[in-house]
Order: sequence, then C-alpha cells, then structure tokens
Amino acid sequence: MENRATSRQLAHSGAIDGLRTELGDWAVGPGPLFRQLARAIASGVERGTLPRGGALPSERALAAALSVSRGTAVAAYDLLVAEGLVQRRPGSGTSVAGSGSFELPSGREGSALVHRLVDHSAGRSGVVDLSISVLREAAGLPDVAVRTEDLRALRPDTGYSPWGLPELRDAIARHVTGWGLPTTAHEVVVTTGAQQAISAAAACWIRPGDTVVVDDPSYPGAVSTFLQAGARLIGLPVGPGGVRPEDLQGALASHPALVYLQSTLHSPTGTVLGEARRRELAAVIARSRVPLVEDLALADLAWREAPPPIASFCLGASVVVVGSLSKLYWGGLRVGWARADEPLALRIARVKATHDLGSSVLGQAFAARLLAAAPPGHVRGRRCGRSSRVGRGRSPRAACPCGCDSPPRPPSPSPRSPSATGSPWPPPLPCPPPGDTPIGCASRSAAPPRSWPKGSSASLRRGKHTLGEHLVSRRGTCFLVCHLPR
Repeated sequence: MENRATSRQLAHSGAIDGLRTELGDWAVGPGPLFRQLARAIASGVERGTLPRGGALPSERALAAALSVSRGTAVAAYDLLVAEGLVQRRPGSGTSVAGSGSFELPSGREGSALVHRLVDHSAGRSGVVDLSISVLREAAGLPDVAVRTEDLRALRPDTGYSPWGLPELRDAIARHVTGWGLPTTAHEVVVTTGAQQAISAAAACWIRPGDTVVVDDPSYPGAVSTFLQAGARLIGLPVGPGGVRPEDLQGALASHPALVYLQSTLHSPTGTVLGEARRRELAAVIARSRVPLVEDLALADLAWREAPPPIASFCLGASVVVVGSLSKLYWGGLRVGWARADEPLALRIARVKATHDLGSSVLGQAFAARLLAAAPPGHVRGRRCGRSSRVGRGRSPRAACPCGCDSPPRPPSPSPRSPSATGSPWPPPLPCPPPGDTPIGCASRSAAPPRSWPKGSSASLRRGKHTLGEHLVSRRGTCFLVCHLPR
C-alpha cells in the first residue's frame, strides 16, 4: 500500500522546515547548546517572524529536526518558558506566548507603582498622580546655574566618578552629620536617586535564595529591588511605634542576608521611630552582625527634628544609610546617596560603577549649588508658608507644626462636602496639631493620624489599603489624600 502523509503531517513538516530556516546557523556562538538554541528562538519571537500564539514543534520533533539531543530541546524550551516567551499547555503542546504583551519573569518589571510611573511619564497629563508623592515642578527653587567654565573646574575632568563630585560629597557629609550621624566625605557615595543606593547596597550582600527582612508594609521600590535580586522576604509588622525589636530578633533566626528599615517617615505609614526604639534596634543589629540598610530618603520632610539615625547607635556595624535630594527639592533632580564606613563605601562605589560609571556631573553640580543656596531647613519652611488648592476645596491651615513662622490661615467660611458637590474628596482638613504623630510634610505614602479632626468624612474606612495622609504640596498646603482600597 502506498505510504501517504496526511495534510496535518505535511503542515507539521512544513512548520519544522520553516523553523529550521528561521534559526539558521544557531549553534555557532559561545555557551551551551541549549542556551544558544533558546537565544535563536527568542530572537525570532522578538522580531515577529515566529508569530505570537503560533505553535512550536514538540521537544522530540525539534531535537530530531536540529540533530540535537532531546535534553537540549527540553532545556531550551524550559529557559524560554521561564523568560515568558514560550508557553506549554497540556493537550495543546508548546507555542509562542499569546497575543498579549511579553512580560519579564515575575518581579523583574517592578511594582504597580513603577508601572504607573512609566505609563504616566510617556506623555504629559493633567491628572495629578497621588500614588507617588514627588514635587511636580521646580517652581520656587532658587536660581542657580552650572556654566561651562564651572565644568572645566570639576575633578576628575573626565566627568566619570562613581564616588561623586567631591564638593557634593562634602555637602552631603555635613548634612548627614546634622542628622546626628558623624560623617566624612570619604563615607559618601553619590547615587542616581535613593533607589540606586538601595540597589547598590542590595548587590553587596544579596544572592538568589537569600532572605531579606523588611518592614511590613514597606516601600515598593525596595521590595522590587530585593525580589529582583532573587531574595525571599520576611516582613516585620509596623505598629504605632514602628518595628519592634523583639520582632526583629525573632526574624533574625532565619539568618537573613540583609535587614531593611525606614526609621524616619516610614513609607507608607509615616511613622517616626523614637530614640529609645532606635537604640534597641541598633543593639539587635550590632549583636547579630547582620547588614542593615536604613532608608532616610524622606527624613528631611519631617515637621520636627527626628532622633539620630539607627546607624549612629551601632557605629562599626555594617550599615548603609540611604538619603535623597529628589524628595526635598524636585523629583527630576535624581541625586541620592549611600553613607557607609569607608571599606563598605568602596564596595558600593564599585557596584555603582557597574551600573552607570557615575551619576550625571551636571546634576551633581546643580545639586551642590542648591544645597548651598537653599539648605533643607530653608526649603521646609518655604513650603509650609504658602497655600494651594486640591480637588475642589481649599485647605484651611493652622500654625504649621514644623515651627516655621507661617501665619495661620483662617478656615474657609463654607467648606464643601462630597455629598453637596459630587466630588469624591472629603472636606479639607487643617494641619494636625503638634502632638499628633506620626506625621510629616510629605511622604511616599503616609498612614492616617491616630485621631481624625472633627468634621472629617465618616465614610473613610480604615484598613491595610486605606491610607490617609496629610501632605504639604510645593506651596505648603496641608490636605487629606485618600488612597482607596484596591
């Protein structure tokens, strides 16, 4: 009897021939065969020559067509599945990932906060994004300039400096010393924002599979950094007084590679740790000899002076203190820093060099001039001295708790209510009294005060995802922001 191939078999044979042609000389590069094969298939997917949703040969058929072992084909497909380019379905075989957009493995693309930032930055929008508390404009900053002749005087003259400009490191060292943590310029590494400082610190200690202890809830940018490094996270509950030393001691039984804490204006609760609590936490860190990343990116936004950093109570321990000028002056000023003892600072500088060879010299020079022209205390007082609008109402203000000499603003004679106007915003609230803590002039996100002023909306629900915060905008208005449950 004549051997006849079915139409399905012929189509399958044609698909294999097409794939073989598409891959070409895929086995001529360096590395294991399965990685070379995976790279060749991924290239076809990314170019679109292997269509999304299109069927791929079985492992056995692919191995036979390319004259490789079945193990090579299986390993190549496993790698592509892990990268999200290929999917396997029981009964349907192997195919290119579906018509939706290709995504990196879980955690690689950051949190939903990062996604919104990327999406909203693609074009100008009239909508104020309250999910990130950054200053939206540079208005009100002092007039400082960086000229060409200023650049000629900078050292090193190449512009490459993973450590950062000496004059800026000097200024930051004086600023951190003012927090109560004695610091020299040799202990400061200038970074591209606090986010890079956290990433560089994580790279010094974290390896895939390690455990990292974080405050819970925590700053999403730090969580994403640790997850991208392959870490497993253990959360420490943040109560009214912040993280408890006994909880930290218990978490250290898991032998973590790193501890991450926010001691001043914790995100998202706004908590400021008291000095006694800081001393207790420092003692636990010093005894355990576990590295600590203390995130103080929001420290300069507190209304009143905070206690010295945890690092000041455990001198000699492996502690990296993270700070930022982006929150204080303007979000577009991507200047942060990592403060650590000199040997550790050297490691961080080397890690940073692998990221970008050094932050922008122009940005650093501009930041140094801003620090000289408008010190943090001056900026904080300037913000508290003005008012602005939010939603459909204007916020009444009392004397500002930060201690600046801003005159009180009388309450509006007829504040609007959400029911009367149809606005989703509750009536504006005054600045909280000085005794209410934890509160800051601004934060990435801050929790509700412990007692709401009379007249506040009764519809506000308390819960893990219901966050109210008093913020001070660039012009100084204290207003309530409600983050509704998701």
